[in-house]
Amino acid sequence: MTQIIVSIAAASVAALIHLADQARAEGADAVELRLDTCIHLGAPGIACVEALPSLGLPTLVTCRHVSEHGHWDGPNEARSALYQSALDHGARWIDCELAHWPELVALGWSAQRIHDAGAQLVLSYHDFVGLGGNLKVRIAQMWAAGAHIAKVAVTASDGADLALIHDLYAAADGPLVAIAMGEHGAPSRQLAGVWGAVFTFARHDGAVGSAPGQPTVRELIDTYRLRAQKPTTAIYGILGSPVAHSMSPQIHNAAFAHLGIDAVYARFRAEDAVAFWRACGSWITGLSVTLPHKQALLPLMDGHEQLALGIGAMNTVFRDGPQAIAANTDATAIVQCLEEGVGSLHGRKVLVLGAGGVARALAFAARARGAEVAITNRTHARAVELATACGGIALDEAAARAYPYDVLANGTAVGMNAPDDTPWPSDAHRPGSVVFDTVYTPMETRLLRDAAICGAKTISGVEMFIDQAVGQCERWTGKAAPEHLMRRVVLAKLQR
Repeated sequence: MTQIIVSIAAASVAALIHLADQARAEGADAVELRLDTCIHLGAPGIACVEALPSLGLPTLVTCRHVSEHGHWDGPNEARSALYQSALDHGARWIDCELAHWPELVALGWSAQRIHDAGAQLVLSYHDFVGLGGNLKVRIAQMWAAGAHIAKVAVTASDGADLALIHDLYAAADGPLVAIAMGEHGAPSRQLAGVWGAVFTFARHDGAVGSAPGQPTVRELIDTYRLRAQKPTTAIYGILGSPVAHSMSPQIHNAAFAHLGIDAVYARFRAEDAVAFWRACGSWITGLSVTLPHKQALLPLMDGHEQLALGIGAMNTVFRDGPQAIAANTDATAIVQCLEEGVGSLHGRKVLVLGAGGVARALAFAARARGAEVAITNRTHARAVELATACGGIALDEAAARAYPYDVLANGTAVGMNAPDDTPWPSDAHRPGSVVFDTVYTPMETRLLRDAAICGAKTISGVEMFIDQAVGQCERWTGKAAPEHLMRRVVLAKLQR
């Protein structure tokens, strides 16, 4: 089972012990004592390693060299003495960079020496800029040098880079830790148990962490259910940019657990959706697709539900055997929300803000229910294209403000996690109209606040988010989704 390690460093032994206690309370399996950082902060190195028995968790001892983003630039003899003291005081693992291991070998170090002391040698390589060159060769060199565990941590620049990490695990002939740092590489941590990592690194609640992209211990355990992951676990996720705000992992992982489904749902941030799918699609069972990728993947799918094809946008990928099928659960969720809040849409004038994937679902859903649809967008040509496709009209900004709409529907991302942003001028709201915002974080956006002040009825995007997620879950699992549980998870998260 993949172990969760929290890196700790502090300016005093007492603070180290406190951090280790916190890691244990949060559920970590081990801690990494970053000696180089402790010394940099002013703590005595020897005193730190002498405190190992007081940390209360198995400890990986690291004295990271400056050449690989650490703080250690002292003599090899001093580093050797620190590592020996760590072994003497019960270290479980000793980490050294592959590039600097020969310097310790010259001082009498070997994997056998570490093994005889009851510990294991971790040889590592780190690239905080790129993908590290030929990692398979580096990993082979680590094992050839006697490493019990090979560790590589590189930096992903887009979601497609995750294919490299997946392939490293698939080809591994020994214990491996392979990490893609940064938000684009975060699934390499979230899926560590599926891919077979010996351990993965996490951070304390509220802490920055020792490397970009680290989740918290509780996220790994509670949201991504790392303890239950195994090689047969199916991989799902949300694909978009950005995705850090999304609550989809919380609700879908909770639904999988409730239904007894062996699956995990991760966050995939990709700027190039096509490159991501071509690189990673073969090992992904299903996806939620969010902004700005709701149209990009359509041509790559093996099949399409008619609604997604008609709208020209998708928010879901599910499998029919080996075939990847595109679906759009946004549109049905939109209709349900609007008709519960407005009643019949037939003959109503609906003004749609935006021309992307969500706006397309809004426009086509409203037209299918007999509404008159108008589209306005920053890029007018895109508004014209969507209006032509759905049978509506395109309006420039001035005409949109004068349009006598009954329903104003926001299909843009404006206002998402940005309480002061709105896609519609506050003085342009119409008393007695209905304003629907597909943005659900925060629950009450500025668009909705301004509308309420002007006497309009408001509809939050929360119900739409839940309804579209229910449709996705049922396509993926073939079972009735636990809608009440999913709603409870979302509302609890939003209220926090």
